[in-house]
Amino acid sequence: MTMSAKLYLLFTYVFLSSIELLPTSQAKVVPYTLDVYYISGAPDGIHKDKILGINGQFPGPTLEANVGDTLKITVINSIQDSQNTSIHWHGIHQQGSLFEDGSSMITQCPLPPGQSMVYRFKVTQAGTYWYHSHVNSQYTEGMFGALVVRGSPEAYKYDGEFTLMLSDWYHQTAHENEAWHLSPPSRGVPPYPNSGLINGMGRYPCEFARLMNRTCDMDQQFRPVIKLHRDKLYRIRLLNTAAVASFNFSVDYHTLRAIEVDGIDVAQPVSAHVVPIAAGQRYSFLFQCKDNAEGKNESRYLIRANLRTESLMLIEGVNINKYPEALMSDMTAVIECVDGGHHHRGRNPVEMTREKFTCVDIVPPYGGSNDLEYIDEMKLVPLDGIPVPDYFDQEFMVNADFHEDHENIRRGSFNRTPFVLPNDKPLLMQLLDGKSLPDNVMPLEINYGSVVQLVINNPFFGPHPFHLHGHHFWILGMGGWYDGSYDPTKHNLTIHGVKRDTVLVQEQSWAVIRFVADNPGVWMFHCHIDWHVLSGMALMFVEGADIVRNTTKISDEALRVCKMHGHYHESQNDNEIVSHDIGSNILHYHSPHHH
Repeated sequence: MTMSAKLYLLFTYVFLSSIELLPTSQAKVVPYTLDVYYISGAPDGIHKDKILGINGQFPGPTLEANVGDTLKITVINSIQDSQNTSIHWHGIHQQGSLFEDGSSMITQCPLPPGQSMVYRFKVTQAGTYWYHSHVNSQYTEGMFGALVVRGSPEAYKYDGEFTLMLSDWYHQTAHENEAWHLSPPSRGVPPYPNSGLINGMGRYPCEFARLMNRTCDMDQQFRPVIKLHRDKLYRIRLLNTAAVASFNFSVDYHTLRAIEVDGIDVAQPVSAHVVPIAAGQRYSFLFQCKDNAEGKNESRYLIRANLRTESLMLIEGVNINKYPEALMSDMTAVIECVDGGHHHRGRNPVEMTREKFTCVDIVPPYGGSNDLEYIDEMKLVPLDGIPVPDYFDQEFMVNADFHEDHENIRRGSFNRTPFVLPNDKPLLMQLLDGKSLPDNVMPLEINYGSVVQLVINNPFFGPHPFHLHGHHFWILGMGGWYDGSYDPTKHNLTIHGVKRDTVLVQEQSWAVIRFVADNPGVWMFHCHIDWHVLSGMALMFVEGADIVRNTTKISDEALRVCKMHGHYHESQNDNEIVSHDIGSNILHYHSPHHH
């Protein structure tokens, strides 16, 4: 390791240690119970029997904690049709708690039906996160929720806050969508969403529902209404929990001031009218009713989350959704500005209700400036002050590919290697056994302490939001649409950019990211379009393998869950388990024929 690398790691270590030394006298164990089972409902007015609710609600409950707290989350698998499950805590690094990452067959065996397990991990990162199933395409049926971690003190002061979750929605079940997508007729095109939802509310045209023999009830079509006091400053937490869709987010007549991106506080608020957000990404904005350059002083303003249909792949006549034209992409909510408000500065609940807004109601044209300013992501400079290393020790180049396998199923992959999960033992446990990970998970070995650069090329149609487990990374550069593959002779990089955990690589374009390998473990890097990762667009970073083997013991809970499958027994070494085939139904990314 070079001297500059050692100094860099020392700086980072001291900084991270100082985070741990923040006042923790208030630190506590925060318990939650998440019971997962199918409920019925009509989020967009179309009745659906299989909504994967949590504690009987959709979306799932928002989990809250403060930096320094330990989350103790009991997950109960009550899914009625005997599915396995697991939950990933998106954006949480799990430093020192590798078995809590929640990635089925990567860091844990999945939780069998009728069983429960406890995730327990300390939260050291303030910001906006979320949780979702990491088995098959379960989260596309509703198995997700927000996870909010507050710092002490917060980087920015505000009087109250509210959370908006943007998602796409399907009338088919996840099983139906998976079977169709992993079949030759799909030609690798993702299922086209039926509708878009804000906090689980949306609308769908009833005339198309009748064509599909589905029940449509306009009395069940709503949009959120948020009541804000004019003289108070608010934080909007925005999450994209969609399976495939990106959105353009805005509030009529108002400017948004971004203060956080993917859990990273920014040094200076960055203002914009419109903020594009891809699957897996998050933002926080400061917002005040009177912040409007146009001088409007009305009481109601539209929140817009326009679903970006130009980013959805569509081949005419090739989709499980027979009526893609029925998608109403102009999703809205309402901010209601009221006078008064006597609550004190600090975290205060915001009154959120809903109002009927049906498929026959018209959304008016955008209200505000004709000269719309879109956010410049690269201006979101992190507040933490940790410098981007001006060098790298290891570099990898990956191409996001699609190609047909021997059964004519069109698969996503990196470098023509579709990701296939094991069906006998999680990858982390295989590593602890001293095994090398199989080639079909594309394991990239990285050394602890090294600076890793990843060049990502996307030569195909459609953008990809790529998410890295266990780390945040700096984005050194991103190409525009049709910019071609990365070429160091013509594309400029910067070491003064944004830091996040999910990067959007545009269609037929590129991005370059850099991160420090400061978290030994096995960490997944994958497209967060759920259908692309289902068909194989993922790889593994194997980080500090020897350190993991020498310092990590299989947690009692991870061992207990694996034994639930009935194929595991302890060897003479209590840090080891022996396993046999669990069966392909647990695979997160698999071919139905894989055994």
